[in-house]
Amino acid sequence: MDLKRLSVAVAMVLAFSMPTMAQSDDDEGWATAPSAAGSSGDDASYDGSTDSEFANDEEYASAYARYKAETTKKSEINRMRNEGFQRAVLLGIRAQGGINTFFGGNSDGWKVGFQGGGGLLLKMNFMVKNLSLVPELTFNYRHYSYEQDMDAYTNEASIDIMMFEIPIIFRYTFEDYDFYVGLGINMGLKLQGSSEFKTSGGTRDNTVATSGMEVGGAFDIGYLLTRWISVDLRVVQCFTSLLNKTLVAEEIFYDSSLNTFYTTVGVNFMF
Repeated sequence: MDLKRLSVAVAMVLAFSMPTMAQSDDDEGWATAPSAAGSSGDDASYDGSTDSEFANDEEYASAYARYKAETTKKSEINRMRNEGFQRAVLLGIRAQGGINTFFGGNSDGWKVGFQGGGGLLLKMNFMVKNLSLVPELTFNYRHYSYEQDMDAYTNEASIDIMMFEIPIIFRYTFEDYDFYVGLGINMGLKLQGSSEFKTSGGTRDNTVATSGMEVGGAFDIGYLLTRWISVDLRVVQCFTSLLNKTLVAEEIFYDSSLNTFYTTVGVNFMF
């Protein structure tokens, strides 16, 4: 009986001690896990230099080279995309001033006037290398002057008008010579206008009525001072008359056709 009890007691002691030993063995395994993680962390700090402990490890070196190539490729694509957009589309401002007169039927007597203004422009690449589409939105003030000797007296007249103009010009740039030429259309919308007519009978206001819109052709030739600044000479000839024949009250202009012709010098600043 005593021997049986002793054997049972020994068996129970062994049974309870085995889980404890197993846990101790597992704990030792768990204790080694952080060191493995630490090695992985060291891998993340590999910088490709010969001083790194992974410099002679082909697997790590190959993985790092792939990482650098992918990172460089993405940044290069973003850079090229941004620079490409900047080259393809440029925003700018324009300031201009010049002289004007009228051509057309019965337009004798109109002298050289002056004008000035400014606005915004947009330069966009257009299909062919060095060819650009350049639309503008400009506000211009014009002053026209008229004088006609009638022997016994002199007729004098003037027109002052504010125009909202929309030139749409195709421009070709000669990069080797730093200049460009442009050709397009010019549309004008009247914002405000007034006139004055002086004769022997006195002075009358707003009897030389002007129309609300005009359309013409535009020609540019310019020079690039820098990549961002240019100067140009613009010539515009309108095909429609600025005179509103329905509302004109001066008999001397009944048969007139006043087609604006003007030349301006402009300065362009691009961003």
